Amino acid sequence: MPTGIKATDETGRPIVPKAEDAFAALAVDEAEQRLRLDWTEPLRHGRFYKAVYRPTVLRALRFTPTCALARDLRFHSLRHTYASLCVAAGITPLEIARFMGHAKVTTTLSVYAHLFEDDHTDAMAALGAMGEHPTADNVVRLRR
Repeated sequence: MPTGIKATDETGRPIVPKAEDAFAALAVDEAEQRLRLDWTEPLRHGRFYKAVYRPTVLRALRFTPTCALARDLRFHSLRHTYASLCVAAGITPLEIARFMGHAKVTTTLSVYAHLFEDDHTDAMAALGAMGEHPTADNVVRLRR
């Protein structure tokens, strides 16, 4: 993953850890300057994981030490989160199987069976509340 700019620590010494750790040590704008991804081509999982996903997790942990992210959080966990949200939203198992790319609905049902047994009303209400915009006088909406 050539970027052309060497990463250095506070003392000016080169940073030589894994690529994802080097990117995580950079501020977001510095990482954007060093990383060039061609979004018109399919992105290989390994490259995305090392250049984008893992540094993002490490950066979040660095800037927000109290966040609940596990240091070893894996990208594949996002698939489970997505499936869980689909179940909680009441999407049928057949549709979830199609969204997840499962060849058979039985795969979806066997992996996520425990989710279909629970009532997710409270969880969906909490997630919905996260999307509500605050109405305080000192809050300015960034997007409309």
